[in-house]
This record gives sequence, structure tokens and C-alpha cells, in this order.
Amino acid sequence: MKGRIWLSALALSAGMCSVSLADVTGKAVYDGTPPKPREINMKAVPQCAAAHADPVMEEGIVAGEGGELKNVVVYVKDGGKLGGAAPTTPVELDQKGCIYVPHVVTVMVGQELKAKNSDGFLHNVHGLAKDNGEFNFPQQQKGQENKIDGTKAVETYKVKCDVHPWMAAWVVVLDHPYSAVTGDDGQYTIKGLKDGKYTLVAWQEKLGTQEAQIEVKDGKATADFKFAPKKKASADTIKEVQEVLAVSKSADAECEHCKEAAATVVVAPVKGAEQAAAK
Repeated sequence: MKGRIWLSALALSAGMCSVSLADVTGKAVYDGTPPKPREINMKAVPQCAAAHADPVMEEGIVAGEGGELKNVVVYVKDGGKLGGAAPTTPVELDQKGCIYVPHVVTVMVGQELKAKNSDGFLHNVHGLAKDNGEFNFPQQQKGQENKIDGTKAVETYKVKCDVHPWMAAWVVVLDHPYSAVTGDDGQYTIKGLKDGKYTLVAWQEKLGTQEAQIEVKDGKATADFKFAPKKKASADTIKEVQEVLAVSKSADAECEHCKEAAATVVVAPVKGAEQAAAK
């Protein structure tokens, strides 16, 4: 009897091992000399400045000495067809020293997303979502946590603080769990894919999107991404954009991303990102 049980367990184990689940790995880098990040001026808010011993830099493009790009979102295109339950672990956007931490998060439709205030003073969490609905609520107490109702639909949107205008983060909502965000070393790992062919998408808030075709074999695959600086727009394009801005100025006085469009060509990352950037 024990022998039959042991053989059955062995057969089950062999069957499970026949389906390879992949670790898709890779790296995102900046092609060329990365731009120098600008220092955030917190002098007007002593509470924020006092929280940092060293200067705090903007996080629009964070690149290492070798061009390693941080905060690049890499995900499987059309990954919703693969299924996968929403993770039970909440995704958290924290506010530390008047900075959102982390700067970019991915969350699955239906997964819990929450905001936390680790500072002992007022912030407000203002999400510029469209398909998920815009939200805006205050957080004043240290350690305060609030659930964000912002994971109903696939969308990329910006979160900002109206009290401290330099504070910004990005939320990328996907309909599957096959995604990752690159770290300080530019590396990412996507787990759980079966052997097969896939399209990967890599998104960076300032540098746009890229795609790569991969084939997972024996439970592994690799794809690297190289982001080039955006090409400057022509003088005619700049003039056209400036004319549009002049007309829309009264309707949206805070269109800082629109102003950037006058100098660069903006590429929408994922569904809804162009509406979020327009804010």
C-alpha cells in the first residue's frame, strides 16, 4: 500500500514538473548619457526639507552610471488571456519626507491598493485616473492608511499631492499578474509564465514604450530594453502645440505635461495614459 502511494506521488510530481513556469528576466538601460536629475526645492516647506540629509532629486528619469534605468514597467501584452488571480497582498503607496515611495507601482484589477502617510503632517492623495475614476482625499495623521478605489479597469494614471506639488507617482493597473518594475540596477523578473511565445511591453514615464518578442523555453527567457532620448520636435510642431496651449490655457492652468509636449514627442504608455499625462 505504501509503495503504491509513493509511486502515485512520484507520478504526480513528474506531471507537475512537465509544465515549466518561467522566470523572464532582463534589463532596461538608457541609450547615451543620462540627463542629470534636477534637485527638488523643498526649502519653502521646512518640514519636508528637514526629513532629508541629502538633496532629493526628481524621479522622472532615474539612471545609474551605466545607464541602468529604474522604474520601468515591464509586462506581458494581452496577458489577461493567460488568467491568474489577483494577488492578496495589497500594493502600498507611502509618503515619506514628502516623496511618494515607490515612485511607480503595478497593481492587478481587483487587487487592493492603499495610500499611507508616514509623515506627521498633511498630504492629499489626488489620483488623475479616468477609467478608474478620479479620487482625492486628505491624509494628516502619521501612519494613516486609506484604501484607494482605483483598480477597477486597466489604466495608467498619475497620483500627485496638491499640498506639495513636486510629489508624484504612477499607478499601472493591469488585468493579469505578469509584470515587474525595474530596480536600481535596471533589472526585472516576471515569474509564472508557461513555455510559449509572448510580447513584452516596457513603459517609462518620460521615454515612452517599447515591445519585445520572447519565447519561453525550459522555463526561462530574457529580454533587454534600451531607451533612447526623445527626438526634439520641429519648429512648426512646437508652434502648433504652443497655439493649442494658448487656447486651452484658461481651461487647464496646471497643464505642465502639455507644456512638455511642446518640446518633446509624447508616446502614450498603456490604455488611458495619454489622458493622465494631459493632466
